[in-house]
Amino acid sequence: MTASTTHVTHADKRRGLLLGAGLGDALGAPFQGHTTVDADTLAAEERAPSQLVHTDDTVLTIVLAEHLAAGHDTDVLDENALAREFAAAWKREPWRGFDSGTPPVFGLLHAGVAWSSAAKAFLQAQASQGNGAAARVAPVALVGTSVQQTRKLALRSAAITHAHAHGRHGAECQAAAVYLALHSNPAQSLDSYQFLRDIVEVLPSQLWREQLDRVSRLADSADPARAARILGNDSSALGSVPLALLAFLRNPDDPADAIRYAVRAGGATDTIASMAGTLAGARSGGTAFPQSWLRRFPTAAALYRLADQLAATKLPNA
Repeated sequence: MTASTTHVTHADKRRGLLLGAGLGDALGAPFQGHTTVDADTLAAEERAPSQLVHTDDTVLTIVLAEHLAAGHDTDVLDENALAREFAAAWKREPWRGFDSGTPPVFGLLHAGVAWSSAAKAFLQAQASQGNGAAARVAPVALVGTSVQQTRKLALRSAAITHAHAHGRHGAECQAAAVYLALHSNPAQSLDSYQFLRDIVEVLPSQLWREQLDRVSRLADSADPARAARILGNDSSALGSVPLALLAFLRNPDDPADAIRYAVRAGGATDTIASMAGTLAGARSGGTAFPQSWLRRFPTAAALYRLADQLAATKLPNA
């Protein structure tokens, strides 16, 4: 725990939540698919003079944040509108690294197919079990007023593209964790066991509960490579969300180290590092990230503005 994390404001925590998502995504992107990433290689990437470029994970996080910030007549989330907004974002920037399952689903949405039909068309596909919904879900924690309410919003946002239970559970798990991190007190040591228990209480899946139990057993000592072997580090929700949680719990008060841990575990590095960065940023705030990273990340200003806008969002019917 550092002095910078003991006096963090809630406004800075909100900004850190979105900033961590973008920074983790951009720093993890160059290593996507690597089996492991050694410390020297990662350090060289951190020192690189080039700009940090985010992927589809941040694109869709921004879309969801803008949707929530805009507000709607009767509810904070309109699935029909959000589905069109996701599809439009994919159409604008298909080069952002959207995974192989995205174009078919978003193509149907862009063509005007109802989101419920588009998602069900790919129910058995790997993409429907994937981590995409979890990767973009963080903004719901900025408008939710409880863990349960945040989980329900996460489920609704996930259902637009993920009909499979695992894809939805991933979003629920990550959203609950982000809410808890956002409302944790960085002046006090984080109780990893209780943090995980609070998530388990709102997860309906026994399989996911068992995976979080493995996270609990690894939280005190596991290095990134061992964690990846036990928890997985692929693009499935079940094989990535728990690893992101562990990266945070191993480094709850150091967002940079949480992201480094996630990247060094290899695999789906952009998404896992994004989710870990979201959690650590939500707890420690945006000012806890290295200035050298922020200078390379042109998207930071937009994420700051969105975080501030979401602070004023009302939630009449969640």
